[in-house]
Amino acid sequence: MKQKPFPYAPWTKVIGCLAVLAGIFSFLNQYRKTGVFDYNELAVGACFGFLFIFFSREKTDDEMVHHLKFKALTRAVIITFFLMHLYNYIFLNWQFDRANGKILSISAYQFLAATLLLATGIFYFQKRQHALKGEE
Repeated sequence: MKQKPFPYAPWTKVIGCLAVLAGIFSFLNQYRKTGVFDYNELAVGACFGFLFIFFSREKTDDEMVHHLKFKALTRAVIITFFLMHLYNYIFLNWQFDRANGKILSISAYQFLAATLLLATGIFYFQKRQHALKGEE
């Protein structure tokens, strides 16, 4: 029996979209109640949603798709790590005082959601580019 590298069926992308929408709704509802932007609310929904979207199988699940997903994920991890590190340094801790300051940081949910969002975007962009090359 051949084991599939992506565990979710193609229809689970719908569940992923619903999870992203639930995260957006939760984020907006939290802001409406408290007046505070809680990005963790948004990140949790996006994280679970993009896990389902990115790791679900495509209709044509071949070696090219596996290669494109792997390439997209490796690029997204490196780019997101670099961007989040810059964001932490420039915007969150630029006036850090070692004596009595507290360190602010991006949460793991925010990092994972940004990585999966970027990986999904890179994958579908590369897939589209590959399809356009095939048409020529």
